[in-house]
Formats: sequence, structure tokens, C-alpha cells
Amino acid sequence: MGATVRKEPFQTPRTYVTIVYWLIGGLLAGLLLVPVTGVAIGFVWYFTWLAWRYFNWRYSFITKFPVQHTAYNIVGRWASDTAVRQKIILMAHYDTAPVSFLYGPKQQARFRSSLIVSLILMALAALVATFEAFGVGLPYIPQIRYVLMVYLVVQAVMSTAGYWIKGYTNGASDNATGVAAALATADRLREMELPNLDLEVVLTSAEEVGMIGAHQYVEAHKKEWNPAQTLVINFDTLGAGRLTVVERTGTLEVIRYDNIPTQLARNLLQTDAFRNRAQFGRWHTADFDSVWFVRNRIPVLALCALDSAGQMPCIHQPDDKLAQIDPTVMQTAVDLAEATIHKWMAEPIMAR
Repeated sequence: MGATVRKEPFQTPRTYVTIVYWLIGGLLAGLLLVPVTGVAIGFVWYFTWLAWRYFNWRYSFITKFPVQHTAYNIVGRWASDTAVRQKIILMAHYDTAPVSFLYGPKQQARFRSSLIVSLILMALAALVATFEAFGVGLPYIPQIRYVLMVYLVVQAVMSTAGYWIKGYTNGASDNATGVAAALATADRLREMELPNLDLEVVLTSAEEVGMIGAHQYVEAHKKEWNPAQTLVINFDTLGAGRLTVVERTGTLEVIRYDNIPTQLARNLLQTDAFRNRAQFGRWHTADFDSVWFVRNRIPVLALCALDSAGQMPCIHQPDDKLAQIDPTVMQTAVDLAEATIHKWMAEPIMAR
């Protein structure tokens, strides 16, 4: 395709399983040591804070805990020859997810609420540890502490058993479809020879660990971008259902896509070209690479596919295979991405 390609290395845990074990292991160790030393209180509060940041899709130092390995973001660029550049970044993650029993159809619907309950119980564990250390609520507080420890062990087993039993998914929908859509969109734009276009395709790794590759990419390059002249489109899980323009994500913190490209896509969905092909929606089961752009106020459009129940079919499941893919969703994503880019480039820079 004629791009200049580079690999950007970074350090990350291999899977989210490592992070889950560190978080729950740290909490269990702190709770176990509460009768022994007051230092355990700080230990429990520290791991609770790490968990709250991680599961609200903010940077958490837990992602730096061992064991680390080197992963790579793959960046292909077609640079503009002019001084005035309009930056387009087409993004998709290429890593596949471990199989998870928490992503079945019934579990998906309850994922956000169960995650919120877990975070609340972690905070309760920190309070219980504090009360017990200061002799408040005895003898009932130690019993509550033991119950919370059992709950944490069960959570560690349930959230990681799929990986140990089944390994990784095939990743056809999540996210080979996103990679294909990003590359197809880039190919269309390249053939049009649009003026002042500085185009990048960014294929991230470690999205399934907590969007770590995208975080690394944003932190490394955000000072290079003028938000008024930068547009990011993230393609993730386009295998089945209906193309969806993401409006909101988040766990306890709600992440809103209130920006110009999302508004342009909203307007396009009212036209005959897309009215019956795409929809708006919300996704609160984990998050997308685009979250770091939202947090840094860089305009981003997030595209995925959701079924009539608002779920992503087959994700993190053994049947995420090529036979389950509906290619029309990818085609619609490419069409909408292209149309949004044309509308955005036609907007006066001062209006952005």
C-alpha cells in the first residue's frame, strides 16, 4: 500500500489475567495481614485504588507490575507533502482476547453491574480493614472480612477460568474485522489523493489487557497533534449485528463521545445512505482504544457492531470464527468512516 511502516515497542502484561491476579492477590494479602500489622490497611487501600482506576479505564500502575513482555504497535503512515496538514488516524487492535466465561450473552448484559458491585465490595474491604484495625465493630467485622476474602477468591477463579481451560479466541470479529476495515478505509483515502492529508493506520496491541497499546501510542504522540486538525476513527468488533456509532462507554465514570466527528456521523445516519444500515449505541462492557483520545480531548469516532440486544456476538468466546462474520458490517463501517472524513475535512478548521 506504499506506507512508511514502523514498530513502536512497549512493555505490558501478556494478558489481563496477570492484572486480575495482582489486584485480587494484593487485596487478599492485605486482608489476611490486618490482624498482624496496621500496614495492611494501606496495602488494601492501595490495591483498591489501583482497581478503581483500572476498571474505570484510567491509567493504573498495576499495568506495570510483573511479569512484563514486549509488545508492538504497528504504524503505517502516508505523510502529507504540504505544511498545512489534516491528520487522520485509523485505529484497530490486532491482539486477540482470552476466552472468558463472563462474556456469554447473559453475562454481557450484567457485566457492568457486576463490575460495579465488585468495585464497591473492594472499597468495603478497605473500610472493613480500617475498622478492624481500630477495633470498631468487633466481633462482626472480622467475619465480614473473611466473607469478602472468599468472594475475591471466587472472582479470581471465575474471571480467569476461561483462559486456563480454553486459551485464546480465534479473534475473527474481535478484532480482525476492525483491522480489515481500517486498512480498507486507508486504501480508499489514499486512492482519492485528498489534499493536505496526513494519514496513519495504527494497529495496536494489548487492547485486551486494558487498552495499553493505545495508551502508549497517545502518550508518545499527543503533543504532535493539533486537536482542530486531527481526526481519529477506531474500528473494533465489526463481525455481526448492526454498525454502531458509540456515544457512551464507561463503568462508574461515564465517558461521553461529545465531539465533532461523532456529531458528523450522527448527521450522516439521518441520510438515506446510512439510515437503515447503522445506529447509535452505548457500550459499557469494558471499553475501546478510543478512550484515551476522549480523555485527552482529541476528536475520535468509535465504531463497533451491536446486535438488537446491545451486545457483541461471540466476543471472548470460542466461536469467534470466520464463519460467524457478516462482511456487510465492515463495508458499512468503511463507507461511514469515509463519509465522515469527507465531511470533517470540508469543515472550516475554526469551526472544529
